[in-house]
Amino acid sequence: MAEIRIESADGASRRVSLDKERVTIGRSRENDIFLPDQWLSRHHAEVRARGSGYLLIDLGSKNGTLLNGARLSGEQALREGDLITLGEHRLTFSYAVSDDTDDDMEPIGTRIFPAKEISDVVTKPVDDPGELVRQNRLLRTLSQAASDLLIHRSLDELFDRILELLLEAVPAERAAILIVEAGAAQPVIKASKSRAGAPITKVSRSIARRALSERVSLLMPNLLEDQAFKTQDSILTSGIRSALCAPLWFTGEVAERDAVIGLVYLDSVQHSHSFTEDDLRVVTAVANIAAVQIENVRLLEENIEKRQLEDDMKRAAEIQRRLLPGAPPILAGYDVSGSNHPCRTVGGDYFDYIEHAGKLYLALGDVSGKGTGAALLMTVLRAAVRAHWTEFEPAEAVGRINRTVCQNIPDGKFATFAMARLDPVNGDIVYVNAGHNPPILARADGRLEELTEGGMVLGMFDSVPYVHGCARLERGDTLVIFSDGVSETWDKAGEEYGEPRLAQTIKRDRALAAAAIEANILTDIDVFSGGAKATDDRTLIVLKRV
Repeated sequence: MAEIRIESADGASRRVSLDKERVTIGRSRENDIFLPDQWLSRHHAEVRARGSGYLLIDLGSKNGTLLNGARLSGEQALREGDLITLGEHRLTFSYAVSDDTDDDMEPIGTRIFPAKEISDVVTKPVDDPGELVRQNRLLRTLSQAASDLLIHRSLDELFDRILELLLEAVPAERAAILIVEAGAAQPVIKASKSRAGAPITKVSRSIARRALSERVSLLMPNLLEDQAFKTQDSILTSGIRSALCAPLWFTGEVAERDAVIGLVYLDSVQHSHSFTEDDLRVVTAVANIAAVQIENVRLLEENIEKRQLEDDMKRAAEIQRRLLPGAPPILAGYDVSGSNHPCRTVGGDYFDYIEHAGKLYLALGDVSGKGTGAALLMTVLRAAVRAHWTEFEPAEAVGRINRTVCQNIPDGKFATFAMARLDPVNGDIVYVNAGHNPPILARADGRLEELTEGGMVLGMFDSVPYVHGCARLERGDTLVIFSDGVSETWDKAGEEYGEPRLAQTIKRDRALAAAAIEANILTDIDVFSGGAKATDDRTLIVLKRV
């Protein structure tokens, strides 16, 4: 069965099986694949099964669908590895051939022990000399581990010392520490040490998965005698005689702190030692101590980085605020208001207005992404707008702005944008809508219009043509330009605020001053969402002829 692997801008990924004849994609929750992305149309594209293959079809989307970097025209057959770009999302098509093979096999002779039980230290008197020797060995190792690991070290230094302790405690040739990372399908090898030969670069997925999910330690004493592995090209059969692993887990005072953060893995090569249950007991006990210290160091480093990041973000937010306009221009016969409310400390929305040579210029843009990256791209957009918007007619100005943006932002990034020029004498507006939410023009008599003329989003192709549209602002008319964070607000039931509801709010309040209309829109959104924290930047410009 074919599948699509979806990667979003924040690095998160998921797989969707194409188990239906027709799979739709878009920013409406009605789609089979829902992508909350302002660049997409509500019903943007679809993948349709045909014969033994699949077709990609654009559903008349406003900003188009990119297949392997080229704009899709009509329908096109999909091939293995094809890349579909939809806004901030990258979709990779494949026929989902599994590559797990022997990596998901578990050796037949594997012995499994609950990690908590096998690491318990029994200190009651014993008569068996062998048991006494085993207890003393375990206590010495734990004492050494506790003494060494309680010394503050950086995370890399701590990993290195844990591996040294493990190799000192058991007769292994190689050892590795794997850590669970957010967004990674498998634990990641963070450190590896070898007495001889190549370091560990891969660990069986099935072994790692079982150790993490079930909190068990695994002992594989005689891999060379396992018939299932004698012919397999796997890390477990490349001359490895014996292997063991134990989860890095700890139990804190609070339930949420009871967690598995990774695992340790050790092996011995051919003609060497075959691990025993005693070896596994020692390794598991050391892993428990190591897990606590690893988590402590990680939290400490994260707190330090967080404080530094918070200071940096405060400075960045102050810089960004200074890039946006302050008080709106005072224009006889007109009322202007605007504001920006980032959902994070900094954001990717941009708005601007100036009076120049007797004309009023308005601009509002929304850069793809959120946070610091989007804020940096916003400065590129602002510089391009300021360089061109008063020097050329609006359509040509937007074309030049687009070329500047294309030359200065990474591939796959873009900005929706709307720009307008007002002649205050007669109320004539010349505007260009570059893939942006259509600004809403509310007439004094309650009629509503949308400003849709323009072209594609900025930043995709440097030779895109743009056209301008025209409108006239009569007395009592109100124009509202907004970012998608305004209309795409969701309530707790998953219902979208939406442009129709926004239009009715504007219509209801059209007789008010510009600042009051703006404030009422933001209040209405907050009431609708039930006070939930915004997930996208909210930016507005309100222009009213009084």
